Amino acid sequence: MTSEGTFKKLQRDVSSALVDTTRTASRISSEDLAFQRSINPEVSRRLDGQSKRLLSLVRNLNKTASAGTDAVPPRLKNVESVDDEWRGIVDIVDNLLEKADACLDEFTGVIKKLTPSRPSDPVTMSTKRPLAKHEYRNQNLPKPQRLFRNVPRNEETTPFRPLLQTKPNGLTSLEDSLVMTPSQEGSLQYKHPYHDEIVQSNFPDAAYVQSDPLPYSPFESTTATWVDTPEAVQDMLRDLRRAKEIAVDVEHHDLHTYIGLVSLLQISTREKDWIVDTLVPWREDLQILNEVFTDPRIIKVLHGSTSDILWLQRDLGLYIVGLFDTYHASRLLRYQKRGLAYLLQRFTKYEPDKRYQMADWRMRPLPEQMFDYARSDTHFLLYIYDNLRNELLTNSDLTSPDGNLIDSVRDSSKAEALQRYERPFYDAATGMGLNGWYNILSRSLGLFSREQFAVFRAVHQWRDQIARQKDESLMHILSNHALQAIAREIPTELPVLLGYCHPISSTMKKSAAELIEVIKETKANGANGPEPKDLMSPPILGHSMNLAAAPNSMISRTNIISATNHPMLPTNTVKPSLATFSSSHFWGSTISGDKEGKQEDFPLAPVEQPHLALPLPPLTAEVFVSQTSKESPLQTPATIDPGARADHQYTKKRKPRDEDDVFVVKQVGGSKKRKTVELQDEMEAVGLQEDEPMTNGTVEPQPEKIEISPRDEIQDEQKANEKAQRRQERKMQKKLKKERKKQEELQRTNGHADGELNNGESAAFDYEAAPSVLHARQEPDRPGGPKRGFDPYTKSLNAPKGMRKVQKEGPGRSMTYKH
Repeated sequence: MTSEGTFKKLQRDVSSALVDTTRTASRISSEDLAFQRSINPEVSRRLDGQSKRLLSLVRNLNKTASAGTDAVPPRLKNVESVDDEWRGIVDIVDNLLEKADACLDEFTGVIKKLTPSRPSDPVTMSTKRPLAKHEYRNQNLPKPQRLFRNVPRNEETTPFRPLLQTKPNGLTSLEDSLVMTPSQEGSLQYKHPYHDEIVQSNFPDAAYVQSDPLPYSPFESTTATWVDTPEAVQDMLRDLRRAKEIAVDVEHHDLHTYIGLVSLLQISTREKDWIVDTLVPWREDLQILNEVFTDPRIIKVLHGSTSDILWLQRDLGLYIVGLFDTYHASRLLRYQKRGLAYLLQRFTKYEPDKRYQMADWRMRPLPEQMFDYARSDTHFLLYIYDNLRNELLTNSDLTSPDGNLIDSVRDSSKAEALQRYERPFYDAATGMGLNGWYNILSRSLGLFSREQFAVFRAVHQWRDQIARQKDESLMHILSNHALQAIAREIPTELPVLLGYCHPISSTMKKSAAELIEVIKETKANGANGPEPKDLMSPPILGHSMNLAAAPNSMISRTNIISATNHPMLPTNTVKPSLATFSSSHFWGSTISGDKEGKQEDFPLAPVEQPHLALPLPPLTAEVFVSQTSKESPLQTPATIDPGARADHQYTKKRKPRDEDDVFVVKQVGGSKKRKTVELQDEMEAVGLQEDEPMTNGTVEPQPEKIEISPRDEIQDEQKANEKAQRRQERKMQKKLKKERKKQEELQRTNGHADGELNNGESAAFDYEAAPSVLHARQEPDRPGGPKRGFDPYTKSLNAPKGMRKVQKEGPGRSMTYKH
């Protein structure tokens, strides 16, 4: 609209037409159309024609209104289908109303839209009502990836080919760089196009010189430049070519997209800040930035670049040569924290608002708070780089070949830059691969039955299929927690299923009935499926993990990549089995194979029934003969009769056991502490003297004797005698004390010391001299308290009490209600 008057005229005309149409429709609906159709065929024909015309208009309007959004236009075959698809029509109308609301806010000045004529002004939004935290995270926005020149294809399973169209600053040509090479796993993949350039790159000489950090421009009095046109990109590139260091950061969105979406690209120099809109349809033209990003003379400073490197390759075709990752610098300096927020607080005292960290960066136009948060990620980063560089040089040991910390950061940053992006896929049978079920289930191994395990894999596969089709993240469709809850409970009714899916997404509501059918089908066939341990056996010594696909017809509904025909997965797998050896690491060669010399293959024990017993051979004397003693030339062989002494001399009172009986080692062993007398008795039984060594049928070499002087022998003997005398005195004192105590007790009870007759018999009881029982002298309960007499009924009071007497209700007023 060119003027306010033209808009008002259009608004008046549209409102008048809508009012007339509404009135006419109301009058027609109030008439008896069925009666008019029966008496006048012409009316029936005209009504059918108008119905078809209106239905066609509604189809076209829905198709036009849903273009560029995530709303799917409903299929309106006839008039009755309007009621069936009414929810889809309402969704489209809601999107139109939201767009109209945004346009009206822009027209009235509530939102100021950035124009190419003013590229230096920040994108702002009214701050009258700040958005809540959940509003920054969850936004019902159209999917911008549907308007890209090259729309992402989530179903592709071929190796990712770099998006490079040209290769600036290259040592090799682009054609030689884009070749297929085998990976370490044996799969085919494209070579990193800047591999040689990254490996051979070095920091400029200025990075190895200490200098005062250059101050940053004030954050409050400066602003960033919004870049959303090709002309603005050229102006920015012109300034970047003159810089010696640049700071780079990326804002990523991964909730309403399957593979992820780079939403913003922040770039800063010492003088300026830029925020690049990477959601424009011509986003791949940003590869022109490789002129600066791959120039080794310009240092690119990033913090925690692991994910940023992959996202830039995947969406924009950008690569980085000459990377300096401040995370690895803080790691080498051993900071207590290594996040960007900590570095900002340490060097600049700036605290970013963390509630925007997980915001929906697809919002256009950006709120002012989010605009400032994105700018702060790179505005101070070069100043942080100066401080870290000086600390690294201060703590470096230049005399050592590995003591230069700047080179250590360079090597770690090269490893980050050499990463390669690959498409997310997994093997549905084994769960291996990115987004596979193996990592999820490995923490709860053994908690699922066969049916639960089958349902878990089927629901996981269904979630992956829906997420790829709808271009949504896996967590938006169904969280991992809800996935495991559904596998444990196996719900077969829609309300019960939705009870485990909180929060419930719109996609889940529409596809819940399909998921119910998948669960029912899998449950019927899951009893004959594999158990978790069959597909998730850990690697055993000398063997690799079993990745072979077990027969599973329950999860063959979708076309997930198979490990047998996909070029990105290795094909050589080995079935797991317990490794057997000729000798034991604990028992040596005492445990051998079976009687025929063949080793048995023991199957894997079930997880729920572990075998904790240890079958061991009989502990005979021959077992304890060491190998060294057999080979020693100082020993003389002796014959051993196994039947003469089946039990070892150290094992006492052991009951005979069967040959194949299972026992515990502790049960057959002797006690931990052995008395000297018992040891001497056993030595005498064997026929050994105290000074002879104990052997088992062999004569071991005697150790060299140490000569002791007579004076030392006399002193030792005196000490031993004194010690024995003190021990004897202590025994006598204890014995006398016991006798004295016994005498006192006899005197208290009998009243005389001599309690025994001369012939050794007990004396007769003297009733006259015995104390009185009825009139016994009672001690007071407390000092100064009253004395209690003898009560013969005391014990009877402690007897069990009988049942209480039941009180019968008499006539009169009832006590049920109290007044």
